[in-house]
Amino acid sequence: MLKVACALIVRQNKILLTQLDGDSAHAFQWEFPGGKLKPGESAEICIKREIAEELELEVIIVKQMKPVEYDYGFLKVKLIPFLCKIQSGALKLNAHKAFKWVPWNALQKNDLPGADLKLLTVPENRESLEKYFGEQMDNS
Repeated sequence: MLKVACALIVRQNKILLTQLDGDSAHAFQWEFPGGKLKPGESAEICIKREIAEELELEVIIVKQMKPVEYDYGFLKVKLIPFLCKIQSGALKLNAHKAFKWVPWNALQKNDLPGADLKLLTVPENRESLEKYFGEQMDNS
């Protein structure tokens, strides 16, 4: 099972989504940025490294959220999500086609890969987001 860390990066009550390019297994879908853990690397170190490499941002981890496992049929992943804030840097896309800031309670309305979507449905993760933002998530 492939271990992947992802960041739900918060700015002004919105969360960053990045769009994958056409060469990805999830071409043109929107995702929480992040990437694969290297051998012996912690998920915390991985997410900070990946965000620095992909977006040229330094992030502060606010909270580790509940990981999810997802089977894409061709690959099984364990997605380890972190709620993060930007500490420094100017967002630059080094590995994605586009980005957008989305109200946290509308994330599920975007074309997300299965694992990213699943992490939003885990009760503990929903509660963490609701507590952080002080609002109810829109389930429509």
